[in-house]
Amino acid sequence: MLPSYGVERRRAGAAEGGAAAEGAGREVLVLTHQGAIYPSAWERFAPYLAEFVGTFLLTLTFIYNYSASRSIVWTATSNGLMVVALMYAFGHVSGANLNPSVSVALMLVGRHSPRVAARLCLSQTLGAISAAVVRLMFFSGSVDIGPQKGFTWGAVITIELLYSAMICFVYLNCAASMKNNPVAAQNGFVGLAVGFCFVAGGYAAREVSHSVMNTAIAVGLGVVDCKEGFAARALFYIFADFFGAFIGAGAYRIVRPDEDPNQSESRRDLSERKRQDGNSAKVAAEFFGTFFIIFTKALNRMGSDAEEGIGPEAWSVAAVLTSMVYSLRGISGAYFNPAVTLAAVVSGRSTCERHVALFYVVAQFFAAVSAASLFSLLNHGQPIPLEYRSSQQSYGAKIFAETTFSFLITYVVLASSVSRSELASPSKQDAPSGEKVSGTLPNNDVAGFMYGACQTAGGFAAGHISGAMLNPAVVFSFCGMSVLTGRFEGAVWAYALYQLFGALLATGVFALTHAGLYRQVDDEDDKEAVA
Repeated sequence: MLPSYGVERRRAGAAEGGAAAEGAGREVLVLTHQGAIYPSAWERFAPYLAEFVGTFLLTLTFIYNYSASRSIVWTATSNGLMVVALMYAFGHVSGANLNPSVSVALMLVGRHSPRVAARLCLSQTLGAISAAVVRLMFFSGSVDIGPQKGFTWGAVITIELLYSAMICFVYLNCAASMKNNPVAAQNGFVGLAVGFCFVAGGYAAREVSHSVMNTAIAVGLGVVDCKEGFAARALFYIFADFFGAFIGAGAYRIVRPDEDPNQSESRRDLSERKRQDGNSAKVAAEFFGTFFIIFTKALNRMGSDAEEGIGPEAWSVAAVLTSMVYSLRGISGAYFNPAVTLAAVVSGRSTCERHVALFYVVAQFFAAVSAASLFSLLNHGQPIPLEYRSSQQSYGAKIFAETTFSFLITYVVLASSVSRSELASPSKQDAPSGEKVSGTLPNNDVAGFMYGACQTAGGFAAGHISGAMLNPAVVFSFCGMSVLTGRFEGAVWAYALYQLFGALLATGVFALTHAGLYRQVDDEDDKEAVA
């Protein structure tokens, strides 16, 4: 019989037969159980079996998608959605690591013991090898891994390392963080956030190589691609994916310094004081998120001169944006955009003080420079293409597109910050005078998807018009490298001004449509009604 756990509300002192005690009569929550207290052998084995089966299915998907004869148009989406499905299917059994890099990252931040991490890694690797053996038994042909023409293993390893680190970083923030994923009220976006990382990295790296971003899958691909033994080129992926766990865990520690389960009580007290003034963690969160968003957008411009690149770019940038919002929204607000940051401050919806918001903007622009510099290094010193060459639209059309979708993004971000409890809707016609009607705005589980949906819509709609910059930091990143190479795109620099205008316009519309948030309550009766 499996144990059944529950929580009952009891009065303190009831267990002592009503004897007088300090706090007697106070209601407390008591954990109860029915059935066996200790798990059976099968229950202890279940997480490792789940990791084996999940990694087997995931590796098989990657192997099929990376066959040399396959088109890459939908491979990243297929891989990413498989991750989403498997994480929701096995998450309650094993946590759905499905990746030795993730298991190692969890060990590094104190969420797994070394023994458990080793068992999980072994289960995942065996699952990947089994998938490779099945592939060799029933299908012929090789897989397409390694650098594409014109690129080196250095570029492949750099991209693989960064996106493997991003996956570990997102998993830790969405699944391992006790604040972002509390035990009593677990979030519903872990699978979506991690799966979208594979969508983002898959499309971003397509001109350089097929991205793997999973140590176990790299082993499986090496077995499939073997000619005379294990394929040596898979070792580069294994190396990059494994060390990505260390970078991801380190970045997690930077943005969540107070979530170390191994801290002593004295150090916990110190961390609590730092949390109250955790501006450095907020600024770091804005840097990390903005860097990955701009770097992903830049990589999608690599070799994409036709409109065929608009779709993958819009989809992958939206995917990484969604993942970063879910990971960092509880830390900094996850703006990743100077225009949105300005709107949040002006509207009073910012999660930080005004002087800290200035550091947000500095971090966003510094991330833009870092992403552009790394792109130029990987792309043989070439700047980021500002627009698709097929764009023949007028300057007015480009400005209007940038303003419109900057308005959309800003308004949605502001609206998603409003909780039901704080929204005081104006009284409706059929409501009694003075009675407040509860709002129905979505909660945090869809906030990241809302932000990403705006990027998808704007990327597809405005991509062939203006290049869908939609962010002053992106403009700075793309144009900055052009200036260094002797090209000054004055017209494109003006995009940033209209993006700011669109953001401020959205702020005004938000204030008008959410007037209850700004109402001054002077009368005591009104104060009680609002409370």
